[in-house]
Amino acid sequence: MKNPNGTVVKERLMENLWKPAGIRVLVLATILFLFITSSLRAEIVDRVVASVNNEVITLSELQEAVSLYRLQLGNQPKAQESITEEKGFQRRVLEELVNKKLVDGFAVKSGIQASEEEVDQAVQEVLSRNKLTKGNLEDALKQDGLSYNEYRKQIHDQIVKVKLINREVRPNINISDDAVREYYLNHPEQFQTEPGVVIRHILFLLPPKADEKTVQDMEKKARQVKEEILKGRPFEEAAQRYSQDLATAPQGGALGFFRMKDLIPQFKAVVTQLQEGEVSDPIRTASGLHLMKLDERTSGNQRPFDKVKEEIRSRLFEDRGERYFQDWIKDLRKNAYIEILL
Repeated sequence: MKNPNGTVVKERLMENLWKPAGIRVLVLATILFLFITSSLRAEIVDRVVASVNNEVITLSELQEAVSLYRLQLGNQPKAQESITEEKGFQRRVLEELVNKKLVDGFAVKSGIQASEEEVDQAVQEVLSRNKLTKGNLEDALKQDGLSYNEYRKQIHDQIVKVKLINREVRPNINISDDAVREYYLNHPEQFQTEPGVVIRHILFLLPPKADEKTVQDMEKKARQVKEEILKGRPFEEAAQRYSQDLATAPQGGALGFFRMKDLIPQFKAVVTQLQEGEVSDPIRTASGLHLMKLDERTSGNQRPFDKVKEEIRSRLFEDRGERYFQDWIKDLRKNAYIEILL
């Protein structure tokens, strides 16, 4: 292509050739200096602050994570906050990033992953349970300093973590009946309830735009599972085997206590008709199909131990599971190459 200003460019080049050598050298030196200092600034901004096995964490990643943590915690740096305090906060966030790299690496090597469909369904479950639209959720996320995609990434990571805990942690934890009863006796205030219901469910996921045949096939499967339960299979066991709600399946599908007014309309309409111990027909929601079991209908008094013992067991498992998970991460760190350069 011919440069429309080609003549002018050519004349300026000719002028530069005739400039004294000292001036041309100065111009070149200035350009070189600017290039080098610009590169140095870029290197400083994005230098490596940690190495984890074969991966690195950069300063820009750390700064982004620090900003996100502060937004979510409502913990903005104060004017009087010392450099030492800020460095300490950065170091704690960096340690979390190191742990995440280790967990992600282990998950990849072990073939543990969360599919886009699982993330879609988990988000849909959040919307359904909280009676939100996607727009409502995005508005709430903005207030917490999160984009929708960042939230989806957090959901993805949480699904992977649940799968890891179920495989690496759960087999090593045993909650005794004595521990469950001791918790019940020491925390009576936690079992004083308003009138409401305690429910479980088995979730059969459906794609957001499932066609009629897909829905019919899934409903057939749900009814087959209900038939197994009616023939004597414990609902909790069926939930562990069939439910696609990764958060509740390990606990036998336990959703816990709800005031009637807090239930989504589809659940409320069905639960009102159920007797304690009864299992519903498949219920259609935005997430998919649910089989629901009414464990208990509460009247506002203290709930009996037999009614809450499995709920307590799940609560104790979550607490011990998280502590065991942190110990498991420490073991990962012992066998990893980690270099902190902050």
